[in-house]
Amino acid sequence: MLRRLRNYLCGWREVKIDAECRSVAFDLIYKNELTFFSERMGSDGSVCFIMRERECRQFFVLAESTEITYESSPVRGLPVTIDFLRRRPMIPLVLLLSTVWLLYSENLVWDIRVEGNEKTPTEEIIAYLDELGFGVGTYYPAVNFNQLHASYVAGQDDIAWLSVYMHGTVAEVQVKEKYKDERVKPGENTYANVVATEAGMVESVAVYEGQAAVKAGDIVVPGQVLISGVVELKNGGGRYEYAAGEVICKTADVVHVEIPLEVEKKVYTGQEKTKKSVKFFKKSINLFIKGGIEYTTCDKIDMMEQVCPFGLTSLPVWVSTTVYKEYEIVTETVSPETAAEDALRELNRLIKEKTAGGELTSRTVTTSFEGGVYVIDCLIYILRDNGTTVEFTVSDK
Repeated sequence: MLRRLRNYLCGWREVKIDAECRSVAFDLIYKNELTFFSERMGSDGSVCFIMRERECRQFFVLAESTEITYESSPVRGLPVTIDFLRRRPMIPLVLLLSTVWLLYSENLVWDIRVEGNEKTPTEEIIAYLDELGFGVGTYYPAVNFNQLHASYVAGQDDIAWLSVYMHGTVAEVQVKEKYKDERVKPGENTYANVVATEAGMVESVAVYEGQAAVKAGDIVVPGQVLISGVVELKNGGGRYEYAAGEVICKTADVVHVEIPLEVEKKVYTGQEKTKKSVKFFKKSINLFIKGGIEYTTCDKIDMMEQVCPFGLTSLPVWVSTTVYKEYEIVTETVSPETAAEDALRELNRLIKEKTAGGELTSRTVTTSFEGGVYVIDCLIYILRDNGTTVEFTVSDK
């Protein structure tokens, strides 16, 4: 091992001596006390060995004076590497700068990972930390983490506790969220009525607080009080309450659908262009030549992906890709049967949307086909809670 290291540091060559010159060559080597290594015989009687560069030069001079024929490999080892780098000074400079940057970047935040959040989005937590001066690319030895924790909690209502731990260049953020009280907390001297949001017929009334102002079978209009926050007492007096309850009403709604036989559709031409850029820490670098997109009509699709080699760890490098896909608007004629199918699908979608939170009890459908348009009108009846809370304030005076 030491011999190989010394050969590398001093430089070495592999020398090959022809069979007829072998004896004369080795006499010269032994007389001049030259050192060689790893001797081996070739199938043609030649001999190969390794010799350090300094001793090789002496051997070459002696061989030329005695007309010994030989072959030698190029010089190998450290001197060759040094000569290569000396003629290309930018390589060692880049290596030096890369080493300096690597040592410096060990103190930068490369990635941020958040744990413990269920209601608050991770992106929102990272964005607010960045507003406080802590993000990807931050020199973390200069960060006062105690102050960072206190500033975050003081500036947010949804986080009860937050702590940041550095694991190498990765910031591990642990949070504990507050559980907000979703109950209505009326202010002082604030009460409420439950009023109708739309017209309908009352099916049932369930009062949790307050006094019912309607009964099953009544017809109500928008804005009418269903549960009153003014409770009348038997002795003729009254008191105020924050009315709450459920008033189930049967309401009517009309769904209208029109599907023309001639429709405009988006058809992609297959032409597309891609622009990429790289974000390194907080610096963005475009990887494309600046210029506009000559497409008249196109879809723009933006994608951002963080670099994670082999799925092991995320680097502070993001590749942003923007794809422009050209399309044309063409007019397509469909058959009446296809228009009818499309109309029914749209009708079902609208009914599902309008009956969200309620129960569909019945529907009446009429269809028509006029002027190249397939039309559906549908009258639907829905059972649902028709009440909304409206607050009012009572003065003490």
